[in-house]
Amino acid sequence: MWVFGYGSLIWKVDFPYEEKRIGYIKGFSRRFWQGSTDHRGVPGKPGRVVTLVEDPEGCVWGVAYKLPTGREQEVKRYLDHREKGGYQVITVTFHPRPPFTPPPSQALLYIGSHDNPDYLGPAPLEQIANQIVNATGPSGRNTEYLFQLADALRTLLPEDSDTHLFSLETLVRERLTHGK
Repeated sequence: MWVFGYGSLIWKVDFPYEEKRIGYIKGFSRRFWQGSTDHRGVPGKPGRVVTLVEDPEGCVWGVAYKLPTGREQEVKRYLDHREKGGYQVITVTFHPRPPFTPPPSQALLYIGSHDNPDYLGPAPLEQIANQIVNATGPSGRNTEYLFQLADALRTLLPEDSDTHLFSLETLVRERLTHGK
């Protein structure tokens, strides 16, 4: 059983796995449109974390993890709890990054769909940036989530030019530096 990570599962790997592969899935784009009241915000003042939205031309880079043989259900239960804030599980086709070319395989994906209670949806980037700057939850500041994800993508996936993520990172850094 494989699980595809496109947000904190890229940089906060607090679960056992047998193997990991860098690659992508098609048909989605990564957006900071999911509210977080359990990790990066609190009820009444949610943070914003990433989810995926359907996009026929989209391609999202991330990391797929093979869950340990014989412990798949145990680890999946842990991930179900970790990703409980409005996420559901779907199956997607994962494409490993060339030149590592095993055939595409099926992977589980945690996605916050637009009909879940924590879904915040689209907003101007300036508004999303302000929300991220001002949100903190049990897992820490929302800015840490954004910066960790951006840093991880730059390091692991330099081919990923996620303009939504990197534009948001620039705006948030400007607000923190200049207090805008």
